[in-house]
Amino acid sequence: MNYKFKRLTWILALFAALCFDYLFWQKTTGVNVFIFVVLILLCGLIPFWLNKVSIPWTSYLLLIPIIGFAFLSCFRSESLTSVINILIIIGALVLFATTLLNGDWIRFNIQDHVVNSLKFLLNCFSGGILFFLKVNHTLPESQNEVSGSAIIDLDREPEPPDKKRTPQKWLPYFRGVLIAIPILIILTFLLTSADPIFKDRIQNLFSWFNADNLGEVIFRLVYITLIAYQLLSANYFGLFESKKIKKIKAAKPSWRPFLGFIESWIILGMVNLLFLSFVILQFTYLFGGQSNINLEGFTYSEYAVRGYMELIAVVIITLILFYVMNLITKRETVPQQRIFSCLGLLLIGLTGVILASALTRLSLYETVYGFTRLRTLTHISMIWIGLLLLAVIILEITHKMQHLAIILICLIFGFGVTVNLVNIDRFIVQQNINRTISSSEIDSGSTLDTRYLFSLSYDSIPPLITVFKDSETPEIIKEEIGAILACRLLSLDVSEKQPWYTAHFSRSRATQLLEENTHTLENYLVFGESGWLVKIDGEIKPCWDDAFDPDILD
Repeated sequence: MNYKFKRLTWILALFAALCFDYLFWQKTTGVNVFIFVVLILLCGLIPFWLNKVSIPWTSYLLLIPIIGFAFLSCFRSESLTSVINILIIIGALVLFATTLLNGDWIRFNIQDHVVNSLKFLLNCFSGGILFFLKVNHTLPESQNEVSGSAIIDLDREPEPPDKKRTPQKWLPYFRGVLIAIPILIILTFLLTSADPIFKDRIQNLFSWFNADNLGEVIFRLVYITLIAYQLLSANYFGLFESKKIKKIKAAKPSWRPFLGFIESWIILGMVNLLFLSFVILQFTYLFGGQSNINLEGFTYSEYAVRGYMELIAVVIITLILFYVMNLITKRETVPQQRIFSCLGLLLIGLTGVILASALTRLSLYETVYGFTRLRTLTHISMIWIGLLLLAVIILEITHKMQHLAIILICLIFGFGVTVNLVNIDRFIVQQNINRTISSSEIDSGSTLDTRYLFSLSYDSIPPLITVFKDSETPEIIKEEIGAILACRLLSLDVSEKQPWYTAHFSRSRATQLLEENTHTLENYLVFGESGWLVKIDGEIKPCWDDAFDPDILD
């Protein structure tokens, strides 16, 4: 059995790696993320399509979140959102490669995904080598059944490589290059002497290759090689290993339950008692509202931050504990199964109560101190963790815990979509300004954190412009926002033109709005000896970034 287009496969992998260097080296992110994701998908799938390898439709379903989140990355410049998009894309790509010819990722349980991920990780080290060693000789036996198998010759044994013919095959190419090099050098020298413009172009072409940037060249060649190797390894895994992966059958589990029922209910019972005592003792505080903002011994801010991190650890440990206990506990009778389920449901329910109390506490904290990126992301994640706990309860009641993996995958995708739709920096601007305006009506003062608003991404510019141009915005708030926008105008790098593939919707929209309001924003700027200054309520203050070009507005 022979696999055609082997050479095309590794050429496409190398081409994709070179494109990564071209698209991202010393470039800002934008449309290039979407372009590269689509590119690696095509470079990986084209050899399969040409070889008429059958890919299940369930595998193609994963292209929706992969391409979808790559597309969303063109619209959000906020850093946490960008990281979440990239992580989801990478995770979905790995899932796509590991189940490419199997398509059973929908039916896999958590153990299956863990084992498959470990196999893929090991394949990252050896897959590229195995591709060159195995692909020319054999394909998985399951591929014999592929319809239209013109690509697979079942009757002919693979011909052994002819060691004598291999050097002769490449020898003409080698001779041609050796003869062409001196001719090209002589003609290039004459042409550069005849035309200074052509000489300048040639010098620019080879400017990257000199002793000063030799380290940079080596570094780029190394990561290009590594990316190409990883893409080739993923291609090998999809071709050879993904079809072999089978779902662990419930009738033949990978291990037998070994923990006795008595030990199990003691463990779950003691953890439930701990959680129940915590909820009872903290009930007054957890739901006490505004009166509990100050705590003895440390600030409410310190308690809220530390409480959230501990909560995440508690939720993760609780879910892992319950899932593992489900796998290893012996339940030989119906009463034992019911008792185990009741203890597990109580455990998840108490965790949900703690989660609800933490969400209430976080909401109070945001009301008093405003929103930040971490607080907003925390707020969103808590809601999705609550949905996960609810899903676990439903799965346990219906005795379908084996579907937890697909539920978890869908919740992760849903969390990513929510983060993009919320638009974190826009949300922060709107909430913090509204909170400040409300407090100003009472205290006749402003508590707007201008430095933090200035540090937000381009996503924050449109809502800032909207509030700035709103006639109902209080004058002190308008001046603070005007100062923020004036400093952001100064921070625009108008001197360096980026390639088209670095275009980003959020960045382009923000730049356009700032340039449209340049004449209005200039009124808030004063240039002094120490750099640019802004006027806020008649007071002259420095911009938050002192690295601005004083001639940028000329």
